[in-house]
Amino acid sequence: MPKLQPNPRRLSYTGPLTFARRGLLVAVALLAATSTVGAQDITDGMLLIASAGIKDPNFSRTVVLVLRHDDNGTIGVVVNRPTTLAPAIVFPELTAGVGAYTGTLYRGGPVSPGRLLFLVRGLAAATVQGPEVVDKVFLSADPESLGDVTRLAAGTDDLRMYAGHAEWVPGQLDGEIAGGGWHTLPGSAELVFHTDPGRLWAELSTRGDEVVADSGKP
Repeated sequence: MPKLQPNPRRLSYTGPLTFARRGLLVAVALLAATSTVGAQDITDGMLLIASAGIKDPNFSRTVVLVLRHDDNGTIGVVVNRPTTLAPAIVFPELTAGVGAYTGTLYRGGPVSPGRLLFLVRGLAAATVQGPEVVDKVFLSADPESLGDVTRLAAGTDDLRMYAGHAEWVPGQLDGEIAGGGWHTLPGSAELVFHTDPGRLWAELSTRGDEVVADSGKP
């Protein structure tokens, strides 16, 4: 299980407004984006399953949830790399908002590891202003909503927190898929909130490129 070490050189917290504004940049970009798809075989909410041939340590044996894919490129988050660290250890400014949440932080990707994203479902999703990514799973980058989210969430069954994300420029991911670097699967809440994320890649690596009628079922 990969361990995410706190980065002493990440952007320091300069107050609620500044931190919220940083998180808002990601949320606004995702909310403002249209659903225009740059390629038919990549859609928002899809899962990317890394092929066994990917040696880049950032993506080896990863499962990535596509948060947004359009003419501007692709943004995703790795959903199968939990760390052993509580979110408040890496983001101490969030201690009050995290409350009694007992889940650990996930390594979401190599881009902006000092920025927190979280995926929410269930009752807690009603407090989130971000977009629905797949199957009533919502995205947020607003740390000020964490208090309400953690109060209503049923622990890690309803809430997962990610440090960083993955990005591809226009056409890059299409090329990597065409070259066999990634296999694809329809996403679902059950897969995003898998009970044993450390085994998710092994379970899905032989199921890539399935075409199913109901993408809500794994």
